[in-house]
Amino acid sequence: MTQETANAPSALNTRSKLKDSLMNRARELGMPVALVLLIIYFSANSDVFLTAQNFRNVALQAAALAAVAIGQTFVVLNADLDLSVGSIVALVSVVASMAMAAYGAPVGILAGLVTGALVGLINGVIVTRFRVMAFIATLAMLSIAQGVALNISKGIPITGMPGSFADIAFSRFLGVPVPFLISLALFIAAAITLHYTRLGRNIYAVGGNAAAARLSGVPVRKTKTWAYVISGICAAVASLILTARVGSGQPTLGSSLALESVAAVVLGGVSLFGGRGTIIGVGIGVAFVSILSNGLNLLNVSSYTQLMIVGIALIAAVAVDQAMSKQK
Repeated sequence: MTQETANAPSALNTRSKLKDSLMNRARELGMPVALVLLIIYFSANSDVFLTAQNFRNVALQAAALAAVAIGQTFVVLNADLDLSVGSIVALVSVVASMAMAAYGAPVGILAGLVTGALVGLINGVIVTRFRVMAFIATLAMLSIAQGVALNISKGIPITGMPGSFADIAFSRFLGVPVPFLISLALFIAAAITLHYTRLGRNIYAVGGNAAAARLSGVPVRKTKTWAYVISGICAAVASLILTARVGSGQPTLGSSLALESVAAVVLGGVSLFGGRGTIIGVGIGVAFVSILSNGLNLLNVSSYTQLMIVGIALIAAVAVDQAMSKQK
């Protein structure tokens, strides 16, 4: 009887470990499997989907989302959220276009990147210094940045940018769209930062347990602020890509990117509770959202319905993430 009692906890521990292992494996493989099934479905229902031209279109369309999602990843790994990215895209589009029209493309690009970094810095300061919840702070910044963009542009597109800048959106290198290569470079830079630098290690530590990280000497406020600055810069890169595509500064550009970027990040396996996830997973999440949008367009599904589908996918991903966190 004593032996049976002693063995009982061991058996329970073994079952618990096995269950955790299976759930982690399901989490890792779930999105790649879903992506493959999505490709199979659209291939069977569209003659155009598997063509080289369509995949180039997907790569071009995914570039801006990828850039925003990369920045969002840094914030979410900190157990925060940046809902202002869409309005940062709009504000940068207007500022960069006005600067380009007056001083040329290099100055406009620099002005756009600085604008994105500045808004990100303000977000970080509000969250860390004034202790405003990230959800509230970035939601407010969404409204502020959108209002500034509409005010300085008078609500109309900004024209007059150099043709050489607009050409970037449709240029190719070895047959690959240049915007996609830009987003790929961002992915590589993000992977190196997250896995091989002190900032990256600090971000995972803060997201995993901010109190423990602080006791270990990690500068929590500075780490969170840097995450928002990076998010702002990445949103600025996305804005420059989209602005080049449309050929003018648009004060309403990127309105759906907040939802889509969070969806891509969470679908890619980054926990909203922080401290868990990889940039490779985010890449898969971006591919899923981009291919889903492209395939639905080919099937003539309206953009409004597409937003509903992305929202449903996000709810499902968050529900799974919450279930996984409770298991831990």
